[in-house]
Amino acid sequence: MKKNKRFFVIGCSRLGASIASWLSLSGHDVTIMDQDSDSFRKLHEGYSGYIVTKDAQNTQNILDLKLQSDDVVIVVTDHDNLNLMVSEICTKLLGVKKVFARLYDQSKESLCQTYQIEFINTSSLAIFEFEKRLGGVL
Repeated sequence: MKKNKRFFVIGCSRLGASIASWLSLSGHDVTIMDQDSDSFRKLHEGYSGYIVTKDAQNTQNILDLKLQSDDVVIVVTDHDNLNLMVSEICTKLLGVKKVFARLYDQSKESLCQTYQIEFINTSSLAIFEFEKRLGGVL
């Protein structure tokens, strides 16, 4: 991806902080949003992006980010329903073409496909990794 592309990470969990830090240290324009200002302590000390302390459950806070169609949005809160809601707002309402969402619950994958949201199911990834390391025992 081009270095001038804007990235928005919604959720500053350990995963969100790691993604935002990596993107920032790679020279990308990054904004991370979380409702808990204390969560930003997880960011790498070299993080040079923007920090937004707002609740993603409030649609207006997503609209305030002024997302554009060629931005990349990565939604990694700890709540599947919130991840899906924010992703749907970004794709359907704002026309963002690249939206990624973390999911825990496989049953919600069909919603992602319906709304053209790329998803990463962390439970499936963990099972795959355990299976790989255990030599196919699972």
